[in-house]
Amino acid sequence: MTSILLFIYNFLIILFIIPASLLFLIFSGKYRKELFYGLDERFACLKNFPKQSKKVIWVHCSSLGEVRAVEPVLDALNREFFIVLTTVTKTGRDYALKTQKADFVSLLPIDLIYLMRKAFKIIKPDILILVETELWASMLYAANAAKVKVMTVNGRMSEKSFKVYKLMKFFWKHFVRYIDLVLARSKDDAARFSYLSGKNTEVYVTGNIKYDRDFMADASRPDFGLKDGDMVFTAGSTREGEEEIIAAAYNKIREKFPEIKFFLAPRHLTRINKVKKILSANKIEFSLFSRKTYDKNFILVDVFGRLQDIYSVSDICYAGGSIVNKGGQNPIEPAAYGKPVLFGMYMGNFKAEAEILLKFGGAINVFDADDIAEKTIKLLSNKKFLSETGKNAVKAVNSQRGAVNLTAQKIREYIR
Repeated sequence: MTSILLFIYNFLIILFIIPASLLFLIFSGKYRKELFYGLDERFACLKNFPKQSKKVIWVHCSSLGEVRAVEPVLDALNREFFIVLTTVTKTGRDYALKTQKADFVSLLPIDLIYLMRKAFKIIKPDILILVETELWASMLYAANAAKVKVMTVNGRMSEKSFKVYKLMKFFWKHFVRYIDLVLARSKDDAARFSYLSGKNTEVYVTGNIKYDRDFMADASRPDFGLKDGDMVFTAGSTREGEEEIIAAAYNKIREKFPEIKFFLAPRHLTRINKVKKILSANKIEFSLFSRKTYDKNFILVDVFGRLQDIYSVSDICYAGGSIVNKGGQNPIEPAAYGKPVLFGMYMGNFKAEAEILLKFGGAINVFDADDIAEKTIKLLSNKKFLSETGKNAVKAVNSQRGAVNLTAQKIREYIR
């Protein structure tokens, strides 16, 4: 049955998914220039892959977020092994190359069984490590055929994702069972992976490795034209439908604090022009972050990769995608810098993190523009409350540390 399902899966990729992806790339202004980027790697032509005397760990991440999340694990392994790191996205690949945490970096080959078998023959991994929710049928099948152990670390499966996988359980149970061990972030994540594998996979709850990152910012307030006494609010990774809410909240907050500094960072930079129109419609004058002038109190972040630095110099942060039903964004990053975090009711992708922050008093739920304004004004009007909430956010993060050492220990056990 598994081989039949794999054939159908590969047939559908060739017949529909690859042509659709090519059309998307051709007609998308944002991605057109990436049409031929890393094409050799997509077809498993891993040039100059070195022969190894060390044992080989193949770590696969989806994108930049997962690459950053797994960094502490790679550091904990302390160059004991030869690390191969693959990503789905160009930004993830570029970041991995820049940080040099891995010995060999590549884009993930297209998930066709021929290409995956080719990749396994070249890399010859002793273990395949999948980060968070990376499930690829051909990859898992090829790993099993090559007798390579498979481990998922920081296993994450949101309620929304689980509904999709659950509908396709008749398919995925044949491939998820090839994962030998899942180290899950939470009990909910563990239960979902166990269900999908038909309880054929060993599952442990080890916590979220993102708590163990070294949150050290290279930025300071003067870098963004800010003074020590400025009050700074950052809305990070906002989604469609939220910018109007943030704009309305800003207009209410500046009635009380006219000089407050606001940073707005949309999740997708392709929406910048739309966001500009929203701000103009709300009579908000703004500076573009990319121009580095910061001459207005409202700054629209139109570049990628600077949000953590901005969080680190803020007083209050809002986690986007949470008032609109998009599952929320990671609240750990601003919390780790000691910033009170605001987020809406839709934190399904980061449910455990949100609950811990609320439990410790490091985060506050908000529901609309009026609520954001009211809670922000309350925090800024009471410096003791602001400080205590930020300290509680750090306490919440510190209470969850330790997953990295457990993860590294399990990897060593499995590879030896």
